[in-house]
Amino acid sequence: MSSLTVTLHRLSLAVLCSFAPLLALASENGATNWPLGVNTVIPGLLPPPGATELYGYTVYYSADTLKGNDGESVPIDFDLEVFAQAFRVVHTWDIQTDAGVKFSSGAILSGGRNSLKIADFGIDEHKTGFNQLYLTPLYLTWSPTPELHLLTGFSAFIPLGDYDRNDPINTTSNYASYVQEFGLTWFPTPQWEFSVSPTLSFNAENSDTDYQSGNLFNVDYNIGYRFPAAPQWQVGLAGHYTKQFSDDQLDGHDIPGGNRLSKFAIGPQVFYSFDQATGVAFKWLHETSVKNGPKGHSLWFQFAIPL
Repeated sequence: MSSLTVTLHRLSLAVLCSFAPLLALASENGATNWPLGVNTVIPGLLPPPGATELYGYTVYYSADTLKGNDGESVPIDFDLEVFAQAFRVVHTWDIQTDAGVKFSSGAILSGGRNSLKIADFGIDEHKTGFNQLYLTPLYLTWSPTPELHLLTGFSAFIPLGDYDRNDPINTTSNYASYVQEFGLTWFPTPQWEFSVSPTLSFNAENSDTDYQSGNLFNVDYNIGYRFPAAPQWQVGLAGHYTKQFSDDQLDGHDIPGGNRLSKFAIGPQVFYSFDQATGVAFKWLHETSVKNGPKGHSLWFQFAIPL
């Protein structure tokens, strides 16, 4: 399952740059359009030719610690909560190459409710609305063997919803991102699954603030095991590794220190498949090794059903 197009984790911190002497790290690079940790459920597979699938993503994220450039906690009373819901439709076209390459297209619409409290500055705000529209004109999938499945696709986040640069919380980042997705799912045995889903995100400038978030590398992963006596059940260890590889910019100039986000998250995942096209997944991901962003955890529910 791919992206949940919601500004998770560092969402809605843009206006905190007003407190730059203390919170330079909490500026607009806090808005990561790619939802970190979303793509841990069989990311190398999409519907078969001629089929359409509906995916649902529900996530609750909370953080009560803000980390600086050195990985140390910023000494403020900080509380961020994000609740997001997204629905994704993917159709695989009824064509394929002689080598077995398949072609799919997808779209995701997301929205949610975000809350931010910073007692030191008297901030206690929340907002509900749309996040983004995520469009993938073309996915390419290929299975060179029955056990190995590969995916790639180029996608775009289109911001939706109301945005106010003077509000301490928003549901949309107010800038576009362009994402190159990859996916690999390998079943070395009927019981074991190894999956990774690397992405590269390239961010446009927020025209309301002249702030441009740095570009981002992220890889979601899962190591899963199915029980021989009950193969519909899979338990696994899932998470993500995130590394920003270019500096944030304001008015075309690099932010001092770069303001580069980095995170590692890990946690349990449980997946139940009703059949080859229908399933549900639950996961809990705990963040660690965080720099320039909030440190917290997320609770996920995902499903897939054929249309």
